[in-house]
Amino acid sequence: MGTALNALKMLEYFSNSQPEIGLSQLSRLSGANKATTLRHLRALEEFGLIEQNPMSKSYMIGPAALRLAALREIAKPGLEGARSQMRSAMQVVGESLHLSLLEKDTLKTALVVETTQHSVRVSLDPTEIIPINATASGLCMLSFGPTFLFERLGSDPLTRYTDQTLTDPDTIRERVKLVGRAGWANSNGSYEDGVYGFASPIFGIDQIAIGTIAIAVPESRATSERLPAILSSLHTLTHELTANFGGQIPETFPTEFHPRQAVDSIPGEPRNERFQLSEGK
Repeated sequence: MGTALNALKMLEYFSNSQPEIGLSQLSRLSGANKATTLRHLRALEEFGLIEQNPMSKSYMIGPAALRLAALREIAKPGLEGARSQMRSAMQVVGESLHLSLLEKDTLKTALVVETTQHSVRVSLDPTEIIPINATASGLCMLSFGPTFLFERLGSDPLTRYTDQTLTDPDTIRERVKLVGRAGWANSNGSYEDGVYGFASPIFGIDQIAIGTIAIAVPESRATSERLPAILSSLHTLTHELTANFGGQIPETFPTEFHPRQAVDSIPGEPRNERFQLSEGK
């Protein structure tokens, strides 16, 4: 199973900006030696998932991958499947949801489902770029996403949007550790005053987060009594959306999300007593 997964990971290195990649470059990108890389490439080539350019000798996505992608979209379109799952969750929690996907190094909103149960609700911009330091979704990506996001934290100044925004890199790193143990993240008015966010990751085939699913709650309805239902829906959505996008949940991921109400104990940033990130049991 490990060998097959390592071979399939090779497909992750192809993109619009890099449609063809040579053996040496794939070896560097994957961290495997050339012999191992070539063995993986030949396995993928045998099943038509990649093909070799006869002129340049570099590799590109093959016809089988395109055929499978087309069949997947016909059987269960990715975003349409996600929309259906989010609508079901919205009926349970009664709040607006948004799905964000990582595009290179930017977390962007891909899908929004607004609640139909309340006249006062959080309205979300479907074209919005999600700040990595100021949102629950951003904290999830720092914890479960590609390592380069975490490693470069603090290389550029972090924008403060409200008095609750996390801007100190060391403080954010401490929060990210908690998120990794809990499986979910919260943001208490850190991006927009009066808006509480709760998010969990969506994993890809390599068990690294490709995006997040988040629930946005107005402060007037952000009560500890509602938190268990919100976290239960998030946990279900993480599993459903990961399967929807063909991903795999890591074995170490929490089997449930645990709420806990307490004062934020992380030093150096404003405190909020309404909700606190759970460290689990």
